[in-house]
Amino acid sequence: MVRGVWEMTEGGARCVGQEPSELPQGVRIERSPGEVFTLRREFPGAHPFYYRVGYGRLEWSDDLSALVPRAAWPRLDPGHLLTLVHGTAPAPDATPVPEVQRLAVGTVARVDASGVTVTRRVPEMPAPAPGLAQAVGDALSELGAQYAIAYSGGLSSAFTAVSALEAGHRPVLLHADFGEAFRRAPVPNVPDLPDVPDVPGLTTCRVPVDPSELLDHRSITGDEPFPPLPDTEVSSRLVARLSGAAGLPVAAGALLEDLTAITLPEADAGVRGRRLLACEPFHITGTLRGLSEARELMSRGAVFAPGLGGREIPDEQPVGMPPPPKPLGAALVPVLTEAGEAAYASAQLATMALWKEHLDFLPTALGRVVAGLAERGGGGGAVLPALDPTVIATVASLRRGRLGRIHRGSFRTHLPLYEALERHRISGVRRSAPGHWLRVAAAVHLRREREKVIARMTYSSPLADMGLVDPRKVTDILRDAHRLTDHALPLLRAVWLDQWLRGRS
Repeated sequence: MVRGVWEMTEGGARCVGQEPSELPQGVRIERSPGEVFTLRREFPGAHPFYYRVGYGRLEWSDDLSALVPRAAWPRLDPGHLLTLVHGTAPAPDATPVPEVQRLAVGTVARVDASGVTVTRRVPEMPAPAPGLAQAVGDALSELGAQYAIAYSGGLSSAFTAVSALEAGHRPVLLHADFGEAFRRAPVPNVPDLPDVPDVPGLTTCRVPVDPSELLDHRSITGDEPFPPLPDTEVSSRLVARLSGAAGLPVAAGALLEDLTAITLPEADAGVRGRRLLACEPFHITGTLRGLSEARELMSRGAVFAPGLGGREIPDEQPVGMPPPPKPLGAALVPVLTEAGEAAYASAQLATMALWKEHLDFLPTALGRVVAGLAERGGGGGAVLPALDPTVIATVASLRRGRLGRIHRGSFRTHLPLYEALERHRISGVRRSAPGHWLRVAAAVHLRREREKVIARMTYSSPLADMGLVDPRKVTDILRDAHRLTDHALPLLRAVWLDQWLRGRS
């Protein structure tokens, strides 16, 4: 734990206690002549950092309970609880304690003779690397000679592997093997998972993992400072399992797809002319009469790359109709009461307004990483090259046409990642959206445990006791295989949150 206090005295600003020699990734402290102290977060990191402003006083720590004892924390707002169920990250600077803020990227807190001020400043990017693979390889070099890569067989993990190869490294690839039952999971509307492709020059080691152990909520006690959620906690458990099996630190490609993603409206290079009308999703609707309508649709931000995000992304958008909101997570899970829907709607609107303002303030590439980190956590203890400032700066230096373009009637994104795999003749990587495996695992787990879940949610559910969730609706979904597939992850979050709330009572 690190903690510090800066305060104003008659003699000027002073530091109470010893300043730490190490700070979380992305956090920086400066002390200028004239007793000026500055705390800032320049880049995202796996660990949060907090601060509290008082009269002529600034306190900061990487542990929220060091600033306010946990016993003094207020109860979480019902609407906030339901945003967690739906996968919406808390606002960029939000904490459960109103007087304490999280140090968001771009925030600068300063203590000088005039007092304490908190402002925002767009972070300065470092010089980019000649290529993204080199930037990722350089970030991996900080792990030393011996490390492993969490290898799912997806685009990001395969790119991380070839980046290590090009840097002259030979890490072992650790693939979490969930067993044949998971690969051929009896889940409606979900295709079988393909086998992982080999990476020439590297060895893939399969580590047997029971997905139900990762998703089990019984270890949640309520003593955790924040509600544990499967989106982040499962990653921590999985990384610990992989690292323990190999006895090595683990790197992961998480957030690289977020960083290199681009939508068709954003990729203005190479999408002009008649090629635009031949591109998905325009040709599948059969409703566009010309380029002007296509460009109008693009200007409203309603066009996405096919296949990314599954059913959460609309397949088509009729011209002349209001555009759908950009997907922000799963659709409203149909288990809420009327009071729950009202509380969720209010909290969701407020949170997303704050997120939009924050992401509009940040450079695009940096904002993608910040949003992805908030949604899926900091890698669960794995080293994430996507958080390295030079990696972010390298993507930011690329023109948009280098990230996505129309090719053979389809819009392709993540081009730097695919180009690196082509150099190494690797094909057949999984193209599912980030987090797809977790949604499948949640569906398989809840199908197996549904009678136990129904019993707990029916007879001992804090969310139901608060009037937010209708247990009968939960039961109906758990006993309908098709609906369970659609809503498995939000339901699993609700199960975990219920367990946490029981421990808090």
